[in-house]
Amino acid sequence: MSKENVTLQLKWKHQFQFAGFYAAQKEGYFAEEGLDVTINPVNMKQSTSESVLKGEAQYGISDSSIVLSRLKGSPLVILAAIFQHSPLVLITPKSSDILNPLELKGKRVMYQRNIDDAVILGMFTELNITDDNHTHVPHTFSDDELLAGNVDAMSAYITDQPYYLQEKGVPVTIFSPSSYGIDFYGDMIFVTEQYLEENKEQVLAFRRASLKGWNYALKHQEEMVDWIIEQYKPNKSRDHLLYEARLTARMIQPELIELGYFSENRVLRIADTYKQLEMAPKDAQLEGINYSSYLNGNKQTKHWLQLSIAISIIIFLLVLLLWVLNQRLKARVHQRTRELKEANQSLERYFDILDQYVITCSTSEKGIIQSASQALCDLTGYTQQELIGNSYKMLRHPDDRSYIKLIKSVQKGQVWIGDIQLNSKNGQSLWIQNKVEPHVENGELVGFTMVSIDINDKKRVEALSITDGLTGLFNRRHFDEVIEAEYQRLRRTQNKISLIMIDVDDFKAYNDTYGHVKGDETLQAIAQVIGNEVSRPADLAVRYGGEEFAVILPDTDYEGTYKIAQRILNKVSALNIAHAGSTTTGNISISVGAINITAADITNTFSLIDRADKSLYEAKSKGRNCIVMSQNPT
Repeated sequence: MSKENVTLQLKWKHQFQFAGFYAAQKEGYFAEEGLDVTINPVNMKQSTSESVLKGEAQYGISDSSIVLSRLKGSPLVILAAIFQHSPLVLITPKSSDILNPLELKGKRVMYQRNIDDAVILGMFTELNITDDNHTHVPHTFSDDELLAGNVDAMSAYITDQPYYLQEKGVPVTIFSPSSYGIDFYGDMIFVTEQYLEENKEQVLAFRRASLKGWNYALKHQEEMVDWIIEQYKPNKSRDHLLYEARLTARMIQPELIELGYFSENRVLRIADTYKQLEMAPKDAQLEGINYSSYLNGNKQTKHWLQLSIAISIIIFLLVLLLWVLNQRLKARVHQRTRELKEANQSLERYFDILDQYVITCSTSEKGIIQSASQALCDLTGYTQQELIGNSYKMLRHPDDRSYIKLIKSVQKGQVWIGDIQLNSKNGQSLWIQNKVEPHVENGELVGFTMVSIDINDKKRVEALSITDGLTGLFNRRHFDEVIEAEYQRLRRTQNKISLIMIDVDDFKAYNDTYGHVKGDETLQAIAQVIGNEVSRPADLAVRYGGEEFAVILPDTDYEGTYKIAQRILNKVSALNIAHAGSTTTGNISISVGAINITAADITNTFSLIDRADKSLYEAKSKGRNCIVMSQNPT
């Protein structure tokens, strides 16, 4: 059978960033779908969007700038998001002592302007860094600009340049826009609207083969690195490509999110960012950017479905109240007037819409489910027969802490609104935003009506935004939020708070001796020790930055804090990770600085962190592998 010849235009040179497409070619996945695919590296004279729009390539790889192109009128359609997060970051040499993006004011920053710079500009806007208070330097794509001191910071891919610079002996500080709420998609597969409409089966075949290739590449990273070296001879070492492979897997996160998945809500948030930055017209629309809207022969179908849902929600509160009343009247009234029958028929039409798209149920005063919408069944996996007659507690997740507050509130006859964690039939954790209204008759509580919104995507995004990708602990951004909140609470309660700062001893020497892959594995092992020792719900374990960790212990006394610090020190030592460059024991060790304090001893969170830092510095000065803890600092 003859194969269809198509071309895929990459956004950069051959490297592991595109390993999934190489795997689809190498393993014959494209051929199985009847495709003969030519994979072209970057064309420096024009963007991938221009190549596809001119017909020089049928398929292209682009970042979230594809959203900007659509907002500006280019008929481009997203087929799949490969990178769930943009790998574009800003890096500075650690020797520059620039510890926060705010310190870039007055500095020279090298990045591409008007080409995938929205994540950088979004971060700058969030931090009020304007064109007037930093110097923009056009990107030369030479990593040596930073080494030569020609710029103070430059945009880079977190999967690539940090390895090159650290291999040159230049440790770097990385500023990720996602840490400041600017989280875009990375590499996405796209086509033109016309090509998709004329070649739907081929486009779906290309998408299937590509995602199958990515699944293979992520599971066979070393094999694909060797193949890339053999076939394309990139200007990178094998270790460099393996580093890129490992970081690429983190950007894709196949264990958390289905390969190729992208959320239209998140795409809309990206579009809003472009509009706020005045890079796109305020009234620009994204309709038609999702390939799935073309698959049923009418790309307006999904639009009308969304419009129907929106209309249903607008009339929901009125209709729901009438529907509940109607259900009660059915059991009590045998004769209805002609007008009431007509109203009932209209209400049932509305109910069919509500039943499919609105998550709702009614219960008795004891929480026994009396009715449940099909939308609730679709969300939880239960049938209506399985839910009705059983207690609402069957849906409650064992870790949920809001249910008791809900019950106390509605038993008082009050409306309750909040987030609740549920358990699906197959044990999956689900999140809904719940509004519960009590029903009172003659002064007595007779039942409740619950109306909910699916917020699982929101919770997943929130979890990703506060989690360190390497260790699984919370990240610095979440630490800053929690420490401020705890300080304010401390001022009200006058209780004590403890802060433990942890630094891995001689870690640069460890990376130099054993390589960054082993270094990351060691940080993961230490993070697991710290996380296991921090067990109370109010406690917080954080990767503070690089090889530094922090632990917040609210309402903890001196002795309790010291015990936790001692256990962490001992258990890290018990890992017995060999370290030939150690200045202490010959194994990986840590230095610990801790402080136990009240609000009266400090003026703000910075002084609290500074006190703990001083204790850590003293521990390192005493020879490392020890604990220095202060209770009443001066």
